[in-house]
Amino acid sequence: MVSLVDDSRWRVRGDYTQIWKPENYDHKYHGEVTLYEALLKSYNIPAARLGLDVGLGEISKTIQQLGNHSRLPPYPSMTLGAVDMSPFDVASIYQTFAASGFHSPLKSVIAVLDKNGRSLKRYPVDVAREVAPDVVALINYTMLGIAEQGTAKRLSHDLDIKVAGKTGTSDDLKDSWFAGFSGDAVAVVWTGYDDNRPTGLTGASGALRIWSKLMNSISAKSFEVLMPDNITMKWVEGESGLLSGKDCENAIELPFIKGSEPKAEAECSEGSWFQDMFGD
Repeated sequence: MVSLVDDSRWRVRGDYTQIWKPENYDHKYHGEVTLYEALLKSYNIPAARLGLDVGLGEISKTIQQLGNHSRLPPYPSMTLGAVDMSPFDVASIYQTFAASGFHSPLKSVIAVLDKNGRSLKRYPVDVAREVAPDVVALINYTMLGIAEQGTAKRLSHDLDIKVAGKTGTSDDLKDSWFAGFSGDAVAVVWTGYDDNRPTGLTGASGALRIWSKLMNSISAKSFEVLMPDNITMKWVEGESGLLSGKDCENAIELPFIKGSEPKAEAECSEGSWFQDMFGD
């Protein structure tokens, strides 16, 4: 969550000597940032760096675990979502996040009833644990933050409930995406043209607004992250990722899998000499 990642100019040499040049949406560089901040603000370069460090094969494997079983081309740009997926495909993945790592294939029909409501035929739902619950909890907590403070923060004003999700914007504003979920509903919105011309919309200015109106229309329930027993909450300094006191400047509370939390302390922390001398 708070590992520092490099957000500086970056070039990657691919096959046939092609050069891939990922850019942030704002065309700016932000130096070293925490992984949490990079996800919150949708910085592309840190995501691409991390993705290549993890490995394209591992990313493809994880996407399949989450619910999409199509073959994904192993190009560096897949780290930023540059793969062909329909809204249905994306919804299948986000359903797994919403269900804390349990996946069930999406179905348009689960039962056929007669005019009196009696069941004529039912289609069973197969559910399987595909992703560890502690890992999903970290991701869901981050997507909750995206909807409260990040690129989708307008949702915190438009909705009376908590939701989690992620914006998406393709090159040249050709595609506008928002995928997310409440406590009882998953929805994905895509806006774009069939001829692939620019829409002029980002994920936040296009798809997000439609998604927000949809959630308001169905009386959805608030989303709460299910935290497993091996998750611990810690206050950390937002820029450095070091342990911090709750009342310190830029302090944020984040979840960690026990044993992975930071060990070093920021200058302002609960155990610092300053608080020992002047604290209550």
